[in-house]
Amino acid sequence: MGIYGKGRPFKYFPGTGQGSQPPRKPGEYRIRDEAGTPLYIGETNNLHRRMGEHMRSGKLSGDRTFEFQLADERSSSKTRRVHERLKIKQHNPVLNLSGGGEGRNAKKR
Repeated sequence: MGIYGKGRPFKYFPGTGQGSQPPRKPGEYRIRDEAGTPLYIGETNNLHRRMGEHMRSGKLSGDRTFEFQLADERSSSKTRRVHERLKIKQHNPVLNLSGGGEGRNAKKR
């Protein structure tokens, strides 16, 4: 099994507050438009914080959705960034200005 479980991602609709709010845990996320087209793909060590940053920047506005999958607890920021780069290359989202994977290493606890 990969670093993300099988099945559909959780969805959150910031405009209405409907769906599953992202937790403060690591994972992969996508911002999609009303038609379901991926506009941005990313990975983070805190899905809740990252969603807030995108809301403040304007990337996550209107009828856009924030979809996410939780990472396996054994994953590292490095393995999540490799997966992120593959998904960006596969979907070519318009708001990703680079190939992804530039994030800082997660702090050790």
